[in-house]
Amino acid sequence: MKEGKGQPNAAEGGESTPLHGTYAGEDPAARRLQRMGSVTVGVSLPRAWVGERGLSVGSSVTLRALPDGSLLLRDRAPPEEPPRVRVVVTRGAPPEHIFRELVAGYVSGASEFELVESGGLSPETRQMASVFSRRTVEPEIVLEGRERLVLRDVSAGSGIDVGPILRRMFALALEMQREAGRTWVEVDALSPSSLASRDDEVDRYAWLVERTLALRSVPGAPGVGESAIAAPFQALLLARYIERVADHAVHASENGPRLIDSRCPSRILESLTGLHRQVIEVLAQAFAVADLPDLRRANEVIDCTEALHATHDGLRESLFARSNAGPLSPASALSLAAVLESIDRTIAYAQDIAQVGLDRAALRPRPARARALAPSISSETKPRGGIRTV
Repeated sequence: MKEGKGQPNAAEGGESTPLHGTYAGEDPAARRLQRMGSVTVGVSLPRAWVGERGLSVGSSVTLRALPDGSLLLRDRAPPEEPPRVRVVVTRGAPPEHIFRELVAGYVSGASEFELVESGGLSPETRQMASVFSRRTVEPEIVLEGRERLVLRDVSAGSGIDVGPILRRMFALALEMQREAGRTWVEVDALSPSSLASRDDEVDRYAWLVERTLALRSVPGAPGVGESAIAAPFQALLLARYIERVADHAVHASENGPRLIDSRCPSRILESLTGLHRQVIEVLAQAFAVADLPDLRRANEVIDCTEALHATHDGLRESLFARSNAGPLSPASALSLAAVLESIDRTIAYAQDIAQVGLDRAALRPRPARARALAPSISSETKPRGGIRTV
């Protein structure tokens, strides 16, 4: 790149010639590539931009390729530092408010977190700092005094690839759904508290994705090579959908054991299990097409989710409206309604995840060889009329 030099114009008695690599009638901000040697091409820089930064011929500038194919040009000024968060704790404030403020700063890209409490840090404040450090990735306590505590993030920041994080998140959420489905079948199934612990880990990854994407918006922040899931907005959507899938696994697992305790009829539990297993299969297919987009397969998954919604509605009507299941105890009815609601919400999030795959495929179709890696939906996976209603 070279510094643009203005040429005399017609008003000054000169010919109407290009200015800074543009041509008459074109956008002044536009540039044309110019030959600068036998194999080198370049583009001129606006003189005003060069002058404002005190640059001249021989000055150093930096270039970085961004995931969308554009180039980021920076002068010698250092990159901006991510923001710091200072939380002033007032006596009597709910401890969870402290945690929320810390998480808000974390996902917004803050690198340092300071807690200040007049009269000395209370045990509750110190506990919230410890919980925050444990439930997020990499913040460490670097200074601890009587009235002040400072945590600092030591992660790779914007250089983290979110693709592997999203795949790990989904693997956790999918296994949580499988475990939730056992809670109304097996008396000794995994306890809801164990799933809640896994849910904390899913939250931890979701916050890390949001933080990483926020840091990438900081000018001069280092980026990473394109991953399988590169678009920031789509990656953020996936993280939130997966987080909700994990939340509903916990919700279902809390109500599953109550169905056993209330002696819910076995034929109802069998119908519930049949629906839930199909939901898990379609959920896995939804993430496959989000990770490796394919228009045809994404549409197939969305069609499957629509059919699953209809199956859910039919099962719910059979169990409650038609009363074919016979009288249900109030405890069974309440728990069954709660589990069915969680299953239906999981179907909706599977559809949202598949929609991300459809959007990605529409904007940037994948090569045929890469698309072949995503398994197609077989007739065994598609919702079928074999779920017996009662």
